[in-house]
This record gives sequence, structure tokens and C-alpha cells, in this order.
Amino acid sequence: MPKFQGVDFYDVDSLLSEEERAVRDTVRSWVDDNLIPVIGEHYIEGRFPKQLVPQMAELGLFGANLPEEYGCAGLNNVAYGL
Repeated sequence: MPKFQGVDFYDVDSLLSEEERAVRDTVRSWVDDNLIPVIGEHYIEGRFPKQLVPQMAELGLFGANLPEEYGCAGLNNVAYGL
């Protein structure tokens, strides 16, 4: 399956900080490599791909906007949403 090649019609990219763009690019790459290949099958079967949860945790996707003193990334809410 081809990698994501969207068009930014509203120039949202210009509103993002460098850190936010880095988060977006990292997650986009992970989704392309890990989620896209299996999501169709999981959708048809009505299952969540639970085997991907540890990888998502390793990327720091859960609670990324929580403070660093809790062992989280301390990202802003925009980066967390991306």
C-alpha cells in the first residue's frame, strides 16, 4: 500500500511547531508501517489490533501530554492530538 501523500489545503502545517511536525511524522510513519497493513482485516472482523498496543506505548503515544515527572513526554495538547 502506498505511503500517505495528503494535500494540506488549509496550510495547517505552517501552524505546527517543529516538535509537533516531528510527532506527526513519527506517528504517520508508524501508522503506514504497522497499522495500515492490518487494519482492513481487523475492521472486517470487528477487532482492535491489540498486538500493536505495546508498540504504541513504546512510541509514547499514551499520556504524551502528561508531565515528564510522571514518566511521560510532556508534549502540548496539539502534539498529543496529532
